[in-house]
Amino acid sequence: MESLFQVASTFPTLTFSIFLGIVVVYWIVGLLGVVDLDLGGDADVDIDADVGNSAGALTGLFLTFGLTGVPFTLVISIVILICWLISFYAQFYLLGWLTDGWLFYVVGVVVNCLTFFISLPIAAIFIKPLKGMFKSVEATTNQGLVGRDAVIATGSVSASFGQAKLFNDGAELLLDVRCSPEVELKQGDKVLLIEYQQENHAYIVAPFSLN
Repeated sequence: MESLFQVASTFPTLTFSIFLGIVVVYWIVGLLGVVDLDLGGDADVDIDADVGNSAGALTGLFLTFGLTGVPFTLVISIVILICWLISFYAQFYLLGWLTDGWLFYVVGVVVNCLTFFISLPIAAIFIKPLKGMFKSVEATTNQGLVGRDAVIATGSVSASFGQAKLFNDGAELLLDVRCSPEVELKQGDKVLLIEYQQENHAYIVAPFSLN
């Protein structure tokens, strides 16, 4: 047990230990109802170009290795857990011969990079049996929400960006929404979900009117 904590709390395993700790806390507070675990979303996230190239590259890697069809939070959690396990055993069995110096940290960085890429195909194997389960739930939810009204949660909505809040059976859902270029929507506006676009997992919305 002492060896486990020693390895987990030293570089390079420490990097993934920090991420794993964040994941554990996230799931605990989610199970307690403090945050939404987002188990109804797909890993095929649509990231706006303004978010940055790093986020887009991460999504591209997930698509390449087939890490789709299940909630994005679950994918991240599985990848981090696998990274931690690989890094732990690599450090315990392979890096023990290196003394604490510049070479140790260089090798540690290389090991962490390799660990991440190795974890992706392994994670895809674990995720594959779960895809059917979430696909049926997602399809039912998406079709059921068309025709409902929601409230814009972002500063504005365009043809490529926007989110809206919707209350469904007592739970608040945050949905990706899009609108026509000629329509102007701002935060707090009430809208109607008129269509679901499967290709980008977003809803087409229009201004809500009682008339």
